[in-house]
Amino acid sequence: MPEQIMSVIMCGGRGRRMGGREKPLVEVLGKPLIKYAIEAVEGCQEITGLDFVTSINTPLTTRFLRQMGYEPFIGSGGGFLNDLSEYLAKKGEGSYLVVSCDVPTMTTYHIQEALRISQRHGEEYLMYVLPLESVRGLSKNPTIIERGGVHFQPAGLRLIRKKSVGPQNHSNPKLVVLHFRELGMNVNTLDDIKAAESYLKALRDLAKS
Repeated sequence: MPEQIMSVIMCGGRGRRMGGREKPLVEVLGKPLIKYAIEAVEGCQEITGLDFVTSINTPLTTRFLRQMGYEPFIGSGGGFLNDLSEYLAKKGEGSYLVVSCDVPTMTTYHIQEALRISQRHGEEYLMYVLPLESVRGLSKNPTIIERGGVHFQPAGLRLIRKKSVGPQNHSNPKLVVLHFRELGMNVNTLDDIKAAESYLKALRDLAKS
């Protein structure tokens, strides 16, 4: 039986590097970041449902989602993992694809490939990453992960297979390497907005040629 997967879009960050603007609502080519994530997820037939995690730090995003007909889970605003853990503690057993809302280059294809690759890995917590050298320079101030002397950048996707009810430890994921350079276009700063717009335009021009 195929794995039943709920998608969870994370959109509760403070946006400190955005000058206090709520990152999910920051527009890239006239579209809020959160809509890029929604479109990528909704095109994936393997996903059986869609949830959102906002926080007390993103009230405008919560209102935006409610206006779209969604009812997000509102975290306490203690950070990505804290808000995710609060959400998962309220949920039952199952598989949850966690999607960051700040990678506008992410598409349905990337999600489908990540899920296909996940079938090779039975671990409870997978974190998809990109070799840092392959994406260096795309984003101004990305998160960097070091494992065994090798450096990676998060790809904006995680898969958590929740085996029991209640809190779980999400501090030690199995790293799964992807090779999609475009997922390194992570929007964290105002400069990244312009870079993402240029990158997306280039991708679209390439697709037309």
